[in-house]
Amino acid sequence: MSEGEHTIISKIPRERLNQIASRKLSALALTVRLGADRETLEGEMVFAGRLHHPITGQPVQRGRFVVAGHDHLRFVDPPLCALSPIPFYDAERLAQVEQRVGQALRDRTAGLQDLAARVRALGIEAGIDPERLTVRAVVKTPSHAFELLGGPEGVRVSRVAPISGQPFEVSADFPRLQLRDFGRAGDLAGYLAGSVGSMQAAPGRERPAAAPGGAAPLEVTAPPRNAVTLETLSRAFGGEAMLAPNAAVELIQEFQYGGTRYRFVAHREMGTAFKGRLIGPSGDVWAERFDLAHFPGAPRVVAAALGLAPEGDSGPLGELGAQAGAGGQVPQHLMPHLGEVWVMNVVVEQAGPEEIRYVGTDIDGHPYGAARVLRRSDFEAVFSSDRGGWRLLVVVDQVQGESVLYRQLDGQRQPIGAPRKMATAILVANFIPEAAAY
Repeated sequence: MSEGEHTIISKIPRERLNQIASRKLSALALTVRLGADRETLEGEMVFAGRLHHPITGQPVQRGRFVVAGHDHLRFVDPPLCALSPIPFYDAERLAQVEQRVGQALRDRTAGLQDLAARVRALGIEAGIDPERLTVRAVVKTPSHAFELLGGPEGVRVSRVAPISGQPFEVSADFPRLQLRDFGRAGDLAGYLAGSVGSMQAAPGRERPAAAPGGAAPLEVTAPPRNAVTLETLSRAFGGEAMLAPNAAVELIQEFQYGGTRYRFVAHREMGTAFKGRLIGPSGDVWAERFDLAHFPGAPRVVAAALGLAPEGDSGPLGELGAQAGAGGQVPQHLMPHLGEVWVMNVVVEQAGPEEIRYVGTDIDGHPYGAARVLRRSDFEAVFSSDRGGWRLLVVVDQVQGESVLYRQLDGQRQPIGAPRKMATAILVANFIPEAAAY
């Protein structure tokens, strides 16, 4: 997806993307449903013995997934959760998607084997963790043992165990290792030993993100005095204490930028899979799932979501698109075509003699978003009653790249009024083709 397409997609409401993805996945014979958050599509793919783990050789029989955007599947259980999102929208058959999953597994394994060989070339023992699909190595010094985890995305220091003292997880802000910078194991061990202090940086003490134009930086808000923090838990139970495999966990961290407060919330779904949200005064600014192995830390995520990421940084999670204005083209498979009828379905919440209060619907026909109010005469002139609900029909007269010319249709499906112009992205965000509306 081009940068312009990504910007357009980031502006399309979640419900509209779900409609697009749901139709395609249904055509591929994959059943999806809305998750507990009523925002995310989820489902399960059965591989029927055709997919095998490239390291253990054992069959991978099924994989739970969530839909990323409108055209990718992200698997949530190991070992498939280690893979990058798998594209599905251009696939004609489900077998093609399965083949892509298998190829992604093989490609990742080949990359891990190459990485493990480079680590061993430094004189360090390294193996591949079949569950997490990462290279794991331990570098020991007289005072510490450093656990390294690596994949095609790079090598990071994940955990440090002092000879005397409590082990600790390494700050996600600590830079990834560049193996080419070290000639042998001793060079790497020396670097790690000298960097222990940086690895222990507490999340609340990370350097604030710089704001564009010299504005005030993003500030981490101190927790309330009686809050139970991760630091408190670590002091009480030590770094070796574990969470129950499926225990519910919700972490909160608050920030301030330009006089506005924001709250970052991470809710554990299973294992190391979390659902993150950044909430501002007007609601969600960003929401996405992530795995702990690839999470860069709340301050960086918040900075990227607020548009404070350094120039050229596309976002620490890879899917934190710029929240800036529109630009670029709507992807070709979402484009309207000449003569198509597009529809906006709504539910009337309150019908008075003078005004009508109505709201849009999601893919299940449930209301979503903010309600709107029109004068009754205006509402009945625009919307028509159909199958117990209300909808607005428009027919596409011309498609002009970033805009379309359209006309409204009356209750007898006849064009009314003069042609009007609308940005293509707005049409795609608020309407769906009539053929897919039922």
